[in-house]
Amino acid sequence: MSDRTPSWGIYGNAAAVDLMQRAVAQGPHHAYLLTGPASIGKSVLARSFAAALLCERTAGTGGFCGDCSTCRRIARGVHPDVSRFDLAFQRVHERGTTKNRTLNIDTVREIGRHVALRPVEAAWRVVVVDDVETMQEAAQEAFLKTLEEPPAYVVVVMLCADAELLLPTILSRCSVVAMAPVSHDVAVNALVAAGAAEDRADRIARAVHGRVGLGLRALDDQELYDRLTGHVDAAVAWVASDSYERMAESIRLADGFSADREMVFDRLAAVQGAWRELLLERAGGGAWTGTDGGRIARMEDGVRALLAIDRCIRDLEANVRPRAALATMVTAWPQLEVA
Repeated sequence: MSDRTPSWGIYGNAAAVDLMQRAVAQGPHHAYLLTGPASIGKSVLARSFAAALLCERTAGTGGFCGDCSTCRRIARGVHPDVSRFDLAFQRVHERGTTKNRTLNIDTVREIGRHVALRPVEAAWRVVVVDDVETMQEAAQEAFLKTLEEPPAYVVVVMLCADAELLLPTILSRCSVVAMAPVSHDVAVNALVAAGAAEDRADRIARAVHGRVGLGLRALDDQELYDRLTGHVDAAVAWVASDSYERMAESIRLADGFSADREMVFDRLAAVQGAWRELLLERAGGGAWTGTDGGRIARMEDGVRALLAIDRCIRDLEANVRPRAALATMVTAWPQLEVA
């Protein structure tokens, strides 16, 4: 499968696409769990799977035409035999009366009602459930009842950023399909195919760390583009700075954590990318985007910096004090050497 002509609209993740194509051709299981970070193609894969399963012209082949009424309606999200549930659905369903950040039991019950319905037009009903990892334990236990004995004509496709947050009993009832961020070159190819100039595609690819969906959105959203590339520029400056400036920046980020957690995590993702570039440059396989000529002296230095960032992210997620978590991280970073 060429990265420039992606199967099912997915760049990279060929193993995941192949598994779902074979499921269509051979007959699907009752439940699938697509796992991986946000914006890497899980929703596209679920939608393509539904189209391949229901397509009027290519049913059972593992492909779909994209042109028939069924395919067009699935692409628009209006086919009666394909339902999608996520936090956005829940907010609309509750008419904005709550700011719930978890899929609740009422939504799980609504999913169960849709699973019980027979298909209107096709031989299959596909129920897509995103944000599964946000379910609290009680909601997961209620959802488990839906997975235990679904009707033979229903396929449930769950999308999840972190499978470790799900009950083992749910995982045991699903075919788990892992997806991952793609390489820099694959992301650039996707962006160029979408109409980006090479230099703009390269800059966006550096900012999105293999999340093609996020990169494609940045092509059409200047504010998102500025924010993502700004994180990259700030990360390069942070890594290249001296010990005092590194600590000062860690304090600034820590003090803003409670007001904008997402921004801090985005900055940490960007700084991971910067240290990976330094590792690649040290190994002779990449180009550090910094302008001051700084380099890491040893591969071990870059690995230590990346491990410190991973620990910081875990600490912040575990509600360790932000100043302590970020200060510990930058203290572990080696200073760059002038080439």
